[in-house]
Amino acid sequence: VKHPGNNNNYEINKMSELSLRYNDNSVLENMHASRASHLLHGLEENSAGNDYSAAGVLGSMTKTQQKMLRTSLIRSILSTDMSRHFSEIAKVTRRVEALEDDILEDNDGNPPSSSSSSANILTRINGDKHVKLREKFLPFLLHMADISNPTKPHAVSVEWAHAVYDEFFQQGDREAAEDLPISPLCDRTTTNLPEAQVGFMNYVVKPAFLLLARCIPNMETVVIGQLEENFMYWMREKEKDNQLTGT
Repeated sequence: VKHPGNNNNYEINKMSELSLRYNDNSVLENMHASRASHLLHGLEENSAGNDYSAAGVLGSMTKTQQKMLRTSLIRSILSTDMSRHFSEIAKVTRRVEALEDDILEDNDGNPPSSSSSSANILTRINGDKHVKLREKFLPFLLHMADISNPTKPHAVSVEWAHAVYDEFFQQGDREAAEDLPISPLCDRTTTNLPEAQVGFMNYVVKPAFLLLARCIPNMETVVIGQLEENFMYWMREKEKDNQLTGT
């Protein structure tokens, strides 16, 4: 997928070829969206950087269907830019609340059970009245998958957390060597992994997955439960670090 192993902050501060191509705007996400479009249409780059035809995957889709697919693909990939997280979550929240209000009104003001409410949301999302939520929902799901590591089985989640921060620290080392500003969470001398994980899970991941749980039955018992288990692990690790440092 041609990910360079750096984040957008590095690419922009470096004024890399990618940042110049995509005007400092969701640099890596735009690159991935463009790459995905090329692959869908059966275009590949050769070693000289020129496109050549390969086997596409669009089959017999009409031009209109291809355009709809590409629009949805681009929208979804761009939604994974973490700089958009809080604004996009706020938009989805407003749409979900509007749909929940409709369900409440249909039940004469009596709140349905959480499971039936979630099922109703998934059913009603196909209605014309909530087309904006439908347009937001697939990008929302892809973004949730992108930040889902804290919801995975404990051993897997911990291993990947260390792998992600190893990559962050490699970027920080590169930024220091190139006299660039060291990006947040990328300075190995100041970043505390347990503390960073606690903050990420508490303020970013958990609120977003609680919102998703309002839409998908059983999400709260299965996924949120695993998230809480992993959160408590990192809380204990943070407390151990605090005891060692006397903070």
